[in-house]
Amino acid sequence: MTISQRIFAILRERNLSQKELAQYTGISPAAISSWKSKGTNPSSDKIISICEFLNVEPYYLLTGSIVPGTELVQDEPVIYGIDDTEQMLIRQFRLLSPLDQGRILGIIEQMLEQNSQH
Repeated sequence: MTISQRIFAILRERNLSQKELAQYTGISPAAISSWKSKGTNPSSDKIISICEFLNVEPYYLLTGSIVPGTELVQDEPVIYGIDDTEQMLIRQFRLLSPLDQGRILGIIEQMLEQNSQH
């Protein structure tokens, strides 16, 4: 699997759009589309921002493997830079139906709104 194929697979798995990727990274939507249509890969200077958006390690994006010496948790690579509780929340969130994921996101938005009013 190429880097661009891996990017599109992760986008699909996480229900993220090419438009969201473009907005976050500053990469033009046309460039992202060309990765898919022409089978090209992003330039090296874009890898870090893509990884930040996808919340994956560059090693994983480049190779499809986890960093040597780490382990998979429930068949997913450990996401670096977040603690165990956050990783558990992500794994459990991914097990929910899209409807339930939307409900959870709505609850989080309500809680954040309430906290900002205090």
